[in-house]
Amino acid sequence: MRGPAPLSLYIHIPFCKSKCAYCDFASYPGKEAAWETYFAALCEEIRAAKDGLHRVETVFFGGGTPSLVPETYIAGALAAAREAFCFAPGAEVSLEANPGTLTMEKLRAYREMGVDRLSIGVQSFDARLLKDIGRIHAPGEAVEAVRMAKAAGFANIGIDLMYGLPGQTMGAWEATLKTALSLPLTHISAYALIVEAGTPMAAREGELPDEEDVLAMQRRCTRALAAAGFARYEISNYARRGFACRHNLVYWRRGEYLGFGCAAHSFFGGERFRNASDLEGYLRGARGLERERVDGKAAREETVMLATRTGEGLSLENWREDFGEDFASGREKVLEELRRAGLLEIADGRVFLTEKGMEVHNAVVLALL
Repeated sequence: MRGPAPLSLYIHIPFCKSKCAYCDFASYPGKEAAWETYFAALCEEIRAAKDGLHRVETVFFGGGTPSLVPETYIAGALAAAREAFCFAPGAEVSLEANPGTLTMEKLRAYREMGVDRLSIGVQSFDARLLKDIGRIHAPGEAVEAVRMAKAAGFANIGIDLMYGLPGQTMGAWEATLKTALSLPLTHISAYALIVEAGTPMAAREGELPDEEDVLAMQRRCTRALAAAGFARYEISNYARRGFACRHNLVYWRRGEYLGFGCAAHSFFGGERFRNASDLEGYLRGARGLERERVDGKAAREETVMLATRTGEGLSLENWREDFGEDFASGREKVLEELRRAGLLEIADGRVFLTEKGMEVHNAVVLALL
């Protein structure tokens, strides 16, 4: 008899203290008056999705800045999720947090309610760069946030870092990596800056490091983290053994997840859909929008694009089970060309990109499609 199917939950908290210069996420500063109304609607949405056929393996509170709001709001949303869904023993519960919004009281409350993984938005340990991109914390606050989390009992602590920032030098990036590796971390996400249209950063493209410098920063990061025991398990994510983010792996493996809150996306029952991105629209009940069934060619393309981002790569057995065909069939020539170019390998029943291949991921995916 088959047990309940695995499911992940994403819960979006769209509030922040201020908007960063590069951010185009659904996040809203100065909306404290809406917090109570929002969380009431959020909990109602979660309870309305009550489901006894799935078992929740991971939960992720993202934002915005979940750690900005009072911890009682986070506890209420997590309690609503536990009421509506069956949680697996040892389910991973992650929460995004920003330095400057964390206190020991909050951290202890998170631990008590069942949060077992923190993802702290550090971005840089360079004071000038932090101010320049609109972050509200100082480097010392970021260091203190990690140390407080450890003292509060968190064994799984990650940080986000960014490179390719305006005026960022290799020396500044190396200093940030050195500081990060001095801290009790289990996970590091390192993202190259992507300039989004309509953000303040879009007017400063002329100040950004060139492509070769950005690539050099990425290579330096991968080497430094590998030497310190952080394996690269996805293009932008590194973890100590056993600490890869289980929630994010669900996305890359095309597992099922439900998103709750403003701007949250879902993939469930073979369909992708989303909630309204604007706060007012969400509160008016604009949810489950733009439903799109993902099967056939679209499912194949998604699988190639997502699986090749990961260190584990694309499983040939899973491809046969999902699509009833041999992945190599019709791709023999391009697979051999990519292998000879040092961009991918085929071993142990999977296709995975090399470090060189990950640097040109989009080009490899287009070739495989």
